[in-house]
Amino acid sequence: MRLKRIATVLNGVTGDVDDWSKVKSRLVFEEQYVEGLDGLSTYEHILVIFGFHRKREVKMRVHPMHDHSKPLVGVFASRSPKRPNKIGLTRARLVRVRGNIATVEGLDAYDGSPVFDIKPPIDEIDY
Repeated sequence: MRLKRIATVLNGVTGDVDDWSKVKSRLVFEEQYVEGLDGLSTYEHILVIFGFHRKREVKMRVHPMHDHSKPLVGVFASRSPKRPNKIGLTRARLVRVRGNIATVEGLDAYDGSPVFDIKPPIDEIDY
């Protein structure tokens, strides 16, 4: 499977974060995808599918939130980035859409991460 970068995360985050919910990120979209943002601003949240672009280890059991006082759980029962595939998925609060930039809060992606897709959560869609 080949994924195309549609946007890049810009937030200045390069290390561990205690509370990702407070992190504001700009998703800077490639010009050919800007038309696809039409209507997005009507939603409170978006699902962001992004890539882990930094080198990382893979672990099948982790301490949630890197907190060693919490018991080990399987990686699939956690939000850990130490996963077999380099894909992340986060529900983030949509702050605004302006031009080729969507600003979100709560995206747990590092600065420079590639964005592969976004979509509104099913519970906010009103077809």
